[in-house]
Amino acid sequence: MDALKSMWETIPPATPGELSGARRRLLDGMRPRPRLVTAPRLLVAAGVAVATAATALVIGDSPPAYALARNSDGTLTVTVNELRDPDGLRAKLGAAGIKADVTFLAAGTRCAAPRFAAVDSTYDGPPTAGPDELRSLVKEARSPKAAVVTSIRTIRISPEHIKPGETLVMEFRDNSNAQVPWRLGRWLAQADTPVQPCTPVEDAN
Repeated sequence: MDALKSMWETIPPATPGELSGARRRLLDGMRPRPRLVTAPRLLVAAGVAVATAATALVIGDSPPAYALARNSDGTLTVTVNELRDPDGLRAKLGAAGIKADVTFLAAGTRCAAPRFAAVDSTYDGPPTAGPDELRSLVKEARSPKAAVVTSIRTIRISPEHIKPGETLVMEFRDNSNAQVPWRLGRWLAQADTPVQPCTPVEDAN
């Protein structure tokens, strides 16, 4: 604003002769001459136009809620910036050849289990004896290999670990943390078996 004000201050005031001529034209009923556009006025107009364009760019430059990209090695990178429109993300995955079930959950909740017949016992198998057994189960499971969290907002999906007919079940839980916006539970449902709708329940973890 100070720069624009300085521009206007450089325009000289009208002289008495110019004022007298303007009065004479009004009295004679003549049409006023076209307004002279001076260089300072052009600069002001250009500055306003640039500021308007910059504002529009800022408003329209926010990242999408989610995005999907195919990598050269056949994997997919899914970026989730906002937990919104899970059906849209499911449709994008489906178009990329991944049969998926996607749920976005509020903070402090999870889907009541079991919802489906899992490929790996890491979802609905019997309780493990201890951390060593749990690590062994995770190492042998295909579900963690099918979808790997690679950063705070991205996931790498590897179709090679998903057999025909299997469903990649993804439960995103709001983490109420801008630095780590969500947590992900992901499992593979057995081929050609149903995945029941999510019933949110309180998450004690």
